[in-house]
Amino acid sequence: MADSTYDVLVLGGGINGRCALFHLLERGIDRVGLVERFDLDHSRGSSHSHSRVTRSAYVNEDYVRLMQVAHSQEWPRLEKALGCRLIYPNDGCFFGPPGGLFEKYASAVMATGVNCDVLDVQQSRNRFPMLRFANAMGAVHDRTAGVIAAAHTMQGLAQYARDRGADLLTETKVIDILPEGSAIGLVTESQGVRTSLSCERLIIAAGPWAAALMPWLEPRLTVTRQTVGYFRLEGKPADFEVGRWPVWGNLGSEQDPIYYGLPTFGRDGIKIARHITHDADDDPECVDEITQESIDDLRRYLQAEFVPQVESLLGAEHCHYTNTATEDFIIDLHPEDDRIAIGAGFSGHGFKFGPVTGRALVELVCEGQVHTPELAAMRELFSVAPQ
Repeated sequence: MADSTYDVLVLGGGINGRCALFHLLERGIDRVGLVERFDLDHSRGSSHSHSRVTRSAYVNEDYVRLMQVAHSQEWPRLEKALGCRLIYPNDGCFFGPPGGLFEKYASAVMATGVNCDVLDVQQSRNRFPMLRFANAMGAVHDRTAGVIAAAHTMQGLAQYARDRGADLLTETKVIDILPEGSAIGLVTESQGVRTSLSCERLIIAAGPWAAALMPWLEPRLTVTRQTVGYFRLEGKPADFEVGRWPVWGNLGSEQDPIYYGLPTFGRDGIKIARHITHDADDDPECVDEITQESIDDLRRYLQAEFVPQVESLLGAEHCHYTNTATEDFIIDLHPEDDRIAIGAGFSGHGFKFGPVTGRALVELVCEGQVHTPELAAMRELFSVAPQ
């Protein structure tokens, strides 16, 4: 017999797990809980740190339309429910060389009519004079872009759940998921003590640990470790704040890597990272030191692409991506048990979609279908079955 019984349990306390819990509570489901293998503020996954990029500019029209749902419906809904500001509008600049993703981004935003302009190189330099655009063929100026207050979002979602009586089971590792007749059983371990939980329905949003819980998913997922740097550049501190410094991305090509960054937000220094998706399959259980090589790579990029020169490194941190081969998400029901919904493979670009994808996971597990037309149109793309 289970020690605790729930209507719905959520495995994983990242952005998708917390947003799923939020939507369960919004539905008025009473017996809900979240199981997290670490503490709620851990930095081992993909949802920690102060800031994230939001944008409409995307590689195809379906993602652009889905972002419109996030921007116009779900993030405002979340801000209202949590009673705090989470999105800070900030111009976006997304550029790249010929033969890369830039042309797809430009085509998608033009086709959907979203509030973006496609600029040539000279127009790009005039609008974003801090960038050199050395090898770029142009830029997408995204007026819908912004900075997400990621840490405030995560903290607000946790407090919302506590205030409404949800159980937040932290430092609790799931050892096994077992059928128990009409219920789903979970064997968990916390501080060396094993416990059993039971639920009628289950949402798995376990980030880098998804394949450990569902080994049959391992061929679909790759975990890659990312290094994020925070640098001081020459100039007045105000020049690098929200509203003055863009959220940006060099979209790369087959030969050129992808880099992205944000203004100063929540801590000192502009933020920059290299988007690494398939170079390695890293073990999320390993906590390695940040390498000088990875910091030097970020520094070299800043010095080459930005006009203000680098003064100093102010800090660095890690995160893990969980990638699919196409970098598309997995949002689907378990192929052998429709009481279980799976969210995985958010591939380093899922935070901005969290309120939408969390809602979709709840709709799937409770009703077997999603009601957002823009996401329903992508169900095949987000299928758990190999593409």
